[in-house]
Amino acid sequence: MTLNEALTSLTVMELKQRCSQIPNLRPGNRKDGLVAGLAGYLLSESLATLVEGLTDLERNAVAETVHNWGGSFRAVGFEAKYGSLPGVFTYNPYSYGQSKKDRQPSALALFFFGRTIPTDLAARLAQLVPEPPPMRIATLDDEQLPKTITIKRFSGDEPEPLRRADTEMLAHQDLPAVLRLIAEGGIAVGAKTGLPSAAAIRRLESVLLGGDWYDADDDEDTPRWAGGPIRPIRPFAWPLLLQTGGLAKIDGSKLGLTAKGKKALSQPVHEVVKQLYERWQRKGSPDELRRVDLIKGQTSKGVRLTAPMDRRLVIEDALRASCPVGEWLAVDDLFRQMKAEGHRFDVSGNPWKLYLSDANYGSLGYDGAANFEILEARYTLAYLFEYLATLGMIDIAYSRPYRARPDYYDHWGADDIDFLSRYDGLRYLRLNALGAYCLDLTEHYVAQLAERPPLFRMDADLQLELLRPAEPAEQLQLEQIAKSLSADRWGLNTDVIFSRSADADERERIRAFLETSVEGDLPAEASNLLARIEERATALTDAGPARLIQCRDAALAAMLSTDPATAAHCSRAGERRLCVPQKKLNAFRKGLAKLDFVLPELAP
Repeated sequence: MTLNEALTSLTVMELKQRCSQIPNLRPGNRKDGLVAGLAGYLLSESLATLVEGLTDLERNAVAETVHNWGGSFRAVGFEAKYGSLPGVFTYNPYSYGQSKKDRQPSALALFFFGRTIPTDLAARLAQLVPEPPPMRIATLDDEQLPKTITIKRFSGDEPEPLRRADTEMLAHQDLPAVLRLIAEGGIAVGAKTGLPSAAAIRRLESVLLGGDWYDADDDEDTPRWAGGPIRPIRPFAWPLLLQTGGLAKIDGSKLGLTAKGKKALSQPVHEVVKQLYERWQRKGSPDELRRVDLIKGQTSKGVRLTAPMDRRLVIEDALRASCPVGEWLAVDDLFRQMKAEGHRFDVSGNPWKLYLSDANYGSLGYDGAANFEILEARYTLAYLFEYLATLGMIDIAYSRPYRARPDYYDHWGADDIDFLSRYDGLRYLRLNALGAYCLDLTEHYVAQLAERPPLFRMDADLQLELLRPAEPAEQLQLEQIAKSLSADRWGLNTDVIFSRSADADERERIRAFLETSVEGDLPAEASNLLARIEERATALTDAGPARLIQCRDAALAAMLSTDPATAAHCSRAGERRLCVPQKKLNAFRKGLAKLDFVLPELAP
């Protein structure tokens, strides 16, 4: 759209209003004269005078529009970056609350038609205003991270401790622990949904280092209509991540490890986490929005929810652009960056079908498509807090969710809601080394893990004396290979160790656990035990199924085991018997046919 076309679309009254803002411009009363007069002035050298009279905020609005936004002003992104909007975009002639400053005429009204600058005028303005600087977001180090958060409650402001979780270390402990728990048959799930049962949630929480993000005391027994329970988060996410990643599958009423899952127990944790993340990006189910319980109507006809993969990819781009590795970033600043830089996504093609409390009065369609906080922000919080933090990709600092984000207070039906989602308490995040590796920001990964003191001292009689409380994953490993003798003493269960040693990977895991957990070196008795296990576990090899063939006499057995037609496919198994591997049975039959013999089919 050119300036002349834009002016022609206005009424005479609107043209005269614009002319009145330009001193000494007298184009007459005819529309063609008004259009020609305004176009001639705005495309002349006089345009520089108008630009010089703009405030800094107005000049930034022009600069962002012509340099970054293709000629169309983005109010949400501009306000996120600069904190406010020029009065020309907020003025409402029907509102009595407008300030005198907002009612003052601005040259911006001459440049913008609706929220668009015509192409030829935009080209002229681009020569007069420099490109705006990129948005700067302050980051924090560990010392700058606040210790408390102020919660605004009806009774007044209250400080609440800010909790912190360095999740990279947690993932290195949690992933193998959950895989082992599934291998033991300890996770019951819905046969169709794959969601963990209440008992499975408790069992999972017991093996996660630090438990869930919130403990039972944090849950205020809020009624479901006011927010509901804030747990579980981590124990809920792990079974879904592993099923989506192909490491676990439903086996009856419980989860079982797949061949890929068994292999993952011996793979480096960071490689498995990256695979889980990439798989969840594409295939993760259910939709994270379903976990924001108070947003109703998600399954209603015509709601047209967008593909979660599309939303996840936008968030991934925002993390790459906004989160320096190893530095804390306020979640609100991440949201500002997403709005300012255009990292936006639609949650629903018809938000009128989504609502709080009441489908009619509480419809989210009333907030309009530009609203970020209710849908986009809540989806992002769920995705970050439940899945990326659980995978160990982002470190988090958080409070309880109650009254943590007041951005929904003005919505109809939200008066008695204590929080909009259980994830509202997420305050800061930090992209760590594992997250940078999963986002392909670094080619190689070096674990940033704190050293742990030895877990036990081992005696010559293969008894273990605990030197510190076992972490959940260590406790699970102990229970698999040792028997508890007292509060701090365990005895290696050699029978169980021998029975588990048939799998080479499991032998290596047992050896690695003992060698990395013991104080000093393993005693000779333990080393000898491991060597004997290795020797006996590799002494026999399962060559696969075979058929035992009974011959009429010893002479026939001798002939078939030496004749070139059949000898390569069988071996003697006694005086009158031959052993034929199952995979060679057809070749053995063909050899028999050459010798004019027939092997009858095995009766069913």
